[in-house]
Amino acid sequence: MAYEQEDLYENVVFRNSQIVYPPDMACHLTPTSSADSRIFRTDPSQETSKPTRPRQSLLDAFDPVLQRKSVTSSSRPKHSEVLKLSHIDFTDHSAPPPLPKRNASFKVHQYDPVAIENGRVEFQMKQEKVPALVIPCVESSTTSEEEEELPACPSAPKNATHKEKVKVLMNKVANVDWLTGRKRFSTTNVPQIKESDLTESGTTQQLKLGTTDTLGHAGMLIWSISGSKKDPQNLWTELKNRVLSAFTGQTTEAPIYEINLEKLVSIGLSGAEESLCFELAHSKEKSKLIITVNTAKERFKWMEWILESAYGDIFSPEFRKCFTRSGRVFIKDGITGEWQIAWLLIQSYSKKLWVKKTVGPIVCEDLRKVHSVSQLSDGGGSPYALQVGSPIVIHWPDHTCYIQSDLKAETEAWFLLSRAVALQSGTDLEDHQLTADDVPVLVECCIKFIETYGMLTEGIYRRSGVQSKINRLLVGLRYDAWNVHISCDEYTEHDVANVLKRFFRTLPEPLLTNELYSQWIDGLTLDSHEHQLELYKHLISGLPHVNRRTLRKLLGHLHAVQNKCEKNLMSVSNLAALWGPNLMTVESARDHTSNFSHTNAETDVVLQLIQYYPWLFDVDREKLAVNDQISEMQERLEQGAFAKKTAGDIRTWIFSEMIDQDIAVEIGPRIKVCDVIPGLRPADHKANSAILMESICQGDLRRPLHLKELLLPALLKWADWSEEYRKDNHLVFGQHPTIAKLCDNDKSLSPKSIFEVHYSGPKNKGFRQCPFEFCKARFTLLKDLKNHTIYGRWDLENILWYLGGDSRRNAPTKWCITFIERDVPVPKKGHLFLGHCMAFATETDYLTFLKYLILTEFEGGLSGFVV
Repeated sequence: MAYEQEDLYENVVFRNSQIVYPPDMACHLTPTSSADSRIFRTDPSQETSKPTRPRQSLLDAFDPVLQRKSVTSSSRPKHSEVLKLSHIDFTDHSAPPPLPKRNASFKVHQYDPVAIENGRVEFQMKQEKVPALVIPCVESSTTSEEEEELPACPSAPKNATHKEKVKVLMNKVANVDWLTGRKRFSTTNVPQIKESDLTESGTTQQLKLGTTDTLGHAGMLIWSISGSKKDPQNLWTELKNRVLSAFTGQTTEAPIYEINLEKLVSIGLSGAEESLCFELAHSKEKSKLIITVNTAKERFKWMEWILESAYGDIFSPEFRKCFTRSGRVFIKDGITGEWQIAWLLIQSYSKKLWVKKTVGPIVCEDLRKVHSVSQLSDGGGSPYALQVGSPIVIHWPDHTCYIQSDLKAETEAWFLLSRAVALQSGTDLEDHQLTADDVPVLVECCIKFIETYGMLTEGIYRRSGVQSKINRLLVGLRYDAWNVHISCDEYTEHDVANVLKRFFRTLPEPLLTNELYSQWIDGLTLDSHEHQLELYKHLISGLPHVNRRTLRKLLGHLHAVQNKCEKNLMSVSNLAALWGPNLMTVESARDHTSNFSHTNAETDVVLQLIQYYPWLFDVDREKLAVNDQISEMQERLEQGAFAKKTAGDIRTWIFSEMIDQDIAVEIGPRIKVCDVIPGLRPADHKANSAILMESICQGDLRRPLHLKELLLPALLKWADWSEEYRKDNHLVFGQHPTIAKLCDNDKSLSPKSIFEVHYSGPKNKGFRQCPFEFCKARFTLLKDLKNHTIYGRWDLENILWYLGGDSRRNAPTKWCITFIERDVPVPKKGHLFLGHCMAFATETDYLTFLKYLILTEFEGGLSGFVV
């Protein structure tokens, strides 16, 4: 068989990573020399029947640009007719030639269309089909199944050259992208692109460029310039070699935007956390570049890639995955420090500020412990900054930090972000501002105020405060607790105590956590008290860090309060009854169902924690002795020369039904009901059921006043009422028939939580019959018992209740109770009557409800009213 000179490589077959030659030709192919192993020639002994002119290298045929070496003499296959790709060395031992520019004009060979289907390479050549030629393997006695079924190589058309056909085969095998200027991989080390490298939208591509660690990324992004009137543009974006480029199309030659990331000042989220934008600030650009993506995941991916390209490995991959802002700034420690370059990274979700200076390791600063964030207005900035600006001053408990960016606008952006992250508290306990002991500042401020002004106050944590003041103080402490000053002239100890209780009650998760709830309750069933305390000590150690530190602070305070129970009348059982539900069940998790067993169990758990606080937290006895001495000194100051003085008393009249006349009394800010009653009772009159009452609505409504209640606030609240509702209001001293019946039938009334009542709201003229529930110091009005649909709900601490009902309502029964909300003006626009009225169906239900209402609100029950 004779071969033409130009047809030497015509009949080449590629199958299963092998190049197969016809046997009558392959046996005569040998490398010419080790110096140029790419050139094959025929055996000299066969030169008479075969072409003698050396042929062009196979790899030179399919790779005319890179000119790589192919087969060495040492890697020549044993069987000349089978040349495997593993025998070809694709390693580039010398620097590759410069890559062509985008769309540069150079000679590119045209290839036949190629398709890949089910792992097979299909060539769609426009030619007539010819009979297949099967080449068996004759030299190997044991061959694989793949070698036995080698496909036939069709004869080439007359207009095709040997180079074109080899290029069609090898171009698809080696790398489909080799003409675009990217380095080619060996077929034994082809990189695999994972699904996680692609975004959800599928518009971003992540490719390894060569065998180096350099990353290249590309995708369609929306570009806009802050302050520009031009509409945002959807551009093909490429990140490569620390340059971010934008093109109008994927095949466009010149970019319309090009950002050198070596001069990047900062990168961060633009706008709200939910937006899909991020911004770049460049030292040589006046305006910020804003980039918009399709998903939040894609946004964080691009921010991570850009941050890594700009700053390298300054921040670890864990920090780069999810951050709010990062950039290069100038920083100094304290007012006497020196300015130096540093890189910052803020994580809003964890409230952490990571600082990496040019010298030293990376430092983590906890923004939850920041006292204040301010900005200097009189200069004093870094002399190295490109623009003169006012540096940021961040105060921690133990040090101060000054920060300034190259750009004035970026310094302002860092100030706003750091202030928002540091000073605004979240909903979770660990998201609030913290002290150096990892206790929320809100809790620390309230406890300090109560220990200063309320340790000896009777009914502390039991008495209610003014609702409007409680709401205002709680909002201020949640926004910036360090900058809130709690003044005793503006707030009472009861206002602050209710703020503290409401804070724990409104947390998303209770302080003792939902996860450990059942274990706290199960500890009550243990037979041994020692085992019970050991279990509680173990559960305390399992709490989150902030929860554990906060619990220690609170229990220490409550332990000190119960030590003064002789003065404040708040024993450990009273405190546990108030704090048990607040520490173990939050308001959002409570429902309308009555479950006294759970409430009692929660009370018992908290009672043990308060009573055995020193043992559970290993408190030093010397520290307890110091606290006792401080408390004793405060008691002396309270009762001695430094006791609070009144600014002047006012005189009012109290009508005494005992003698049927008005009696003038002087009332001061600290005068209680028990202080004026001795002057109201005549010496010769002995009535055990006489009480002091507030009378409104022309005597239809009367409210019993507790003996420990301050008298002045009860009178001053009338000043905010309209003339219609306050003109006939006065104080009455005498007997009330309902209180007298309660005293006589107190022991015969059994507990009950659900009642059938007739209800009328302040906007309604008539009454409607519906179920009513009183549980956990809360009024709950239901539409029906079957579906438990709630019609209204009111907390006991937020209302004032009166015996009786307005005669204009025409209540269906005489056993009525009326209550008004403390923070609702009297009258409110649209209201026809004062407050909400409930008429009970039977007198027994009426007395039962009043008995447990008084027991819940006041310690001692009826004994707190009757002289």
